[in-house]
Amino acid sequence: MYILGLNIGHNATACLLKDGKIIWCISEERFSRIKNHTGFPILAVKYILMKEKISVQDLDKVVLDDHYSFVAEPYNFGTVFFQSYTQKSFRKRMLGKLIYSYPTLSKPFLNWKFKSVQKKKPANNLHLRQTIASFLHLPLEKIAVIDHHLAHASGSCFNLPTNKKTLVFTLDGEGSCYCASVSIFDGKELRLLSKTRKESSLGYLYAIATIKLGMKPLEHEFKVMGLAPYAKEHNIQKIYPKFESLFHITDDLRFESRFSMPYADFFFDKELRHVRFDIIAGAVQKLTEELTLEWIQKAIATTGIYSIALSGGVFMNVKANMNIASLPEVKDIFIMPSCGDESNAIGCCYYGYTHFGNTNTVEPLQDLYLGPGYNDAEILSFLKSHKLEKKYAISTPKDIEKEVAKLLAKNEIVARFSGRSEWGARALGNRSILANPSSSAVIRVLNEVIKDRDFWMPFTPSILDTAQKKYLVNPKKLFAPYMVVTFPSTAKAQEELMGAMHPYDFTLRPQVVLKEWNPGYYHLLEEFQKLTGIGGVLNTSFNLHGEPNVCSPADAIHTVENSGIKYLALNGYLLQKKGI
Repeated sequence: MYILGLNIGHNATACLLKDGKIIWCISEERFSRIKNHTGFPILAVKYILMKEKISVQDLDKVVLDDHYSFVAEPYNFGTVFFQSYTQKSFRKRMLGKLIYSYPTLSKPFLNWKFKSVQKKKPANNLHLRQTIASFLHLPLEKIAVIDHHLAHASGSCFNLPTNKKTLVFTLDGEGSCYCASVSIFDGKELRLLSKTRKESSLGYLYAIATIKLGMKPLEHEFKVMGLAPYAKEHNIQKIYPKFESLFHITDDLRFESRFSMPYADFFFDKELRHVRFDIIAGAVQKLTEELTLEWIQKAIATTGIYSIALSGGVFMNVKANMNIASLPEVKDIFIMPSCGDESNAIGCCYYGYTHFGNTNTVEPLQDLYLGPGYNDAEILSFLKSHKLEKKYAISTPKDIEKEVAKLLAKNEIVARFSGRSEWGARALGNRSILANPSSSAVIRVLNEVIKDRDFWMPFTPSILDTAQKKYLVNPKKLFAPYMVVTFPSTAKAQEELMGAMHPYDFTLRPQVVLKEWNPGYYHLLEEFQKLTGIGGVLNTSFNLHGEPNVCSPADAIHTVENSGIKYLALNGYLLQKKGI
């Protein structure tokens, strides 16, 4: 049975499940080269079907969520979101000001608006199914549309133990008119406990804070998170009461806000004018951490369930995840990898298979190498057809991983392109730029000649599973292969991984590398450890600033030629720029 899962919204993604196992998952941005591409992932779908050697007619079901109406043309949703807040008409500005200033009086209007949208939902979903069926030339009965937060929750719950109950939380900006949900997964079924409407969206507040700090929403929230530790606590406390009064958690586990959060720009304009950027970042991050902690603690106390799962874009906030994982009440935690909207394609696949295939037997996600790969013959053909020997010294070392480890030990920076590409927002070694992590000086080199990142942003480490005790303060022994949670660092980490941690609070967002998931990368790390005594390397995504991570050999060469990268490991080939 083939199930195609689609996210046609922000960061459009296609995922293919075959007989209960995810075998492909690719975001459209990797082919279109438009970061966070929004639209229908047509190139990803075509590639997946071609590689699997099947046609659209071989699909048993196509499942997507109902957050977005069908979008045929790509555009950058972050830019559209930004424009909707910075280029409002006079009428919209006045309406927004009234809703912000008189929240009690505006409540009937917002309730009416919400009910009218919900009333239209069945017709809109039918139209969406008809549009997708027509676009893919499939019968209508093969197309299913599910709730946005159900897709988020499904992505998590089918990676959970089947012999106990788990609390499943979703939290994002909005989807299907909601921004949060709490459910119980009993190993077979998901039972909804509560949902929060988008008017009380913590994710919206964070996105609008991102705009107010001069950055792009739905893309640069991680920069706000990275900036937050630089703010002094006593300065945060001066303005924190303003943030603290924005939300409370109800007894039925919903967020309730003082006013409609889509209009939070008025709050920033009125209450926080002339407040310094780092203090705003620190306050909105503190609110995110404290509010999510309160929400999860309340849900655990209400249900008596101590195992939790997290999904939705707000849980891309790895600092909040660290604090949640540290709660004494939390006995087990699963955080959906790359849990923004791109993960809904996976959730749609799992839901489609278990609900339309009459089975609950699915294989949980393991490694995330679910994208395109290129064999050595294809690489050689590419090198020859582009006559790259004119620009590069090309060799085929007997042990490419050992050769890369030697270069890293000499403080060289090496781009690694190997095997199938990673799905999701994190580079996990196969499309990565690698460096020696032992000196913070490498940060300046990476930023100046390659990444052009904001000066306050940290890099991250890939570490051997055998070295994690040496570097991570992880008393609960959390499984951490996906870069979805930070950890306090040990004194040894602050000595050996200084270039791959947050330079101010010394936290690490690690990829713990398992040999069975990526033997080549594991071998590289082992060889580097033999040479240096260090059980990890600095790992950052293989891309230029503002571009998606590389996918093809052509993307890799484009990135190398437009940066200061000197060495490229392209499968078994080692390329070195001539003349530098």
